[in-house]
Amino acid sequence: MDIDTLQSIKLRFIQELFHGKQSQKTCLPFIRHQLSEHSITDTDELFQVMVVGGSFYQKALMKKTTEAIEMISHNEGTQPPFLSEQALMDFLYEHVDPQVKTIALNFAYPMMPINREGRLDGKLVSGSKENTFEGLVGQVVGRQIEEFFEKKCARKVNVSAANDTICLLLSGLMTQPWENLAAGVVGTGLNFALFLDEFTAINLEAAEFNKFEQSDAGKIIDQASVAPGSALIEKEVSGAYLYHHFNIAADKLHFNVEKITSTKEIDDYAKNANHELSLLAKKTLRHSAAFTAIQIAGILEFCNRDLTFIMQGSLFWKGYQYKETVAELVKELTPSHHATFKQIEHSDLYGAAKLVG
Repeated sequence: MDIDTLQSIKLRFIQELFHGKQSQKTCLPFIRHQLSEHSITDTDELFQVMVVGGSFYQKALMKKTTEAIEMISHNEGTQPPFLSEQALMDFLYEHVDPQVKTIALNFAYPMMPINREGRLDGKLVSGSKENTFEGLVGQVVGRQIEEFFEKKCARKVNVSAANDTICLLLSGLMTQPWENLAAGVVGTGLNFALFLDEFTAINLEAAEFNKFEQSDAGKIIDQASVAPGSALIEKEVSGAYLYHHFNIAADKLHFNVEKITSTKEIDDYAKNANHELSLLAKKTLRHSAAFTAIQIAGILEFCNRDLTFIMQGSLFWKGYQYKETVAELVKELTPSHHATFKQIEHSDLYGAAKLVG
C-alpha cells in the first residue's frame, strides 16, 4: 500500500473514533470504562492483584504508599480451566490472601464495564472454549466474587475488575499522567486503548475496524476463519494470521518452500540469505506494520497530542524491524504528533493495581 492509501484509511479510522466518542454508530465498539475517582485502598493497606486469563495466572500482594504502589510478593502458575463459576470461585478462595480486604482483578475475557459503588467492575459477556464460566456469564464478576466470600467465610472483600487491555493502559499511570498515555496489543491479537479524560478509559476493540479494502490474502483468511466478517483488520495484522499471508503469497509466486506454521518463522525468512524469500517475509511484516501504524497515527490525531503507547505483544517488540517500521510510518502519516513506545515490567499487575490504588 502506498502512503496515500494509508492516509485515506487513517482518516476513516479517525472518523470512526469521533463517531464512537459521540455515541454514534461505528465499527469500533469504543467501550467506555468509568474509573474510580478516589483510591479504594488506604495508605499502607495490603491488597491483592489477580491476573486471570491465558495459560498462566499471576497473583501479587501490593501496597499503596504515599509515593507509589509497591509489589510485596509475586507468584504465577498454570491456570486451570474454568468451566463454571464455582471453579473460578474455588480457585480464588485458594489463592487470595486471608489478610486482604481489597482485590483488583485483571480478567482477560469479554466484559461490559459497569461502575459499581464508585469502582470499576464488569458483566461477563462470554467465556471461551476452555473457560466457559457456566453460571457466571451475564453476571457482574466482582460482585459475584464479593458475595462468594461473604457466604463462604463471612468475609467482606471489595473487588474491582477490568479486562487486560484497560489494565495495560492503566499501568502507564505508574510513571506518567493520563493525558500522555495510550496502549496497544500487537501480538497474537490486536487492540488499542486510550483515555478520553482523566476518569474515562476507552477499550477500542480495535480488531473490529473494517473501513478498508481487504487484501486478497485477507479475504481468503477471513472466509476460512471461524468468524467470517469479524475482526478484519486483525486478520491483516496479528500473529495469529500473518503466517497465512506469507504462505498464500509464496504459493502465488510458485516458491518451492514448505508452508510455515507460525508467524515467528517469518522472522527467520526475513533474515534468510535467499533474497526472494527474505523480500517476501519483509513485505509480509511491513503489510502488518502499516495497518498498526494507521491505528497509532489515528489515535495521535484523535487525541491531538504526543502520546506514549504502552505496548504488549511479541510481534511488535520482537518482529524483524517491526517496531522501527511502525515508527517510521507513523511519523510519515502524522508528522505533527510524536509516538513513543514503552514496555512496563509486570504491566498486568500494576495496571490492575491502579483500579484500586
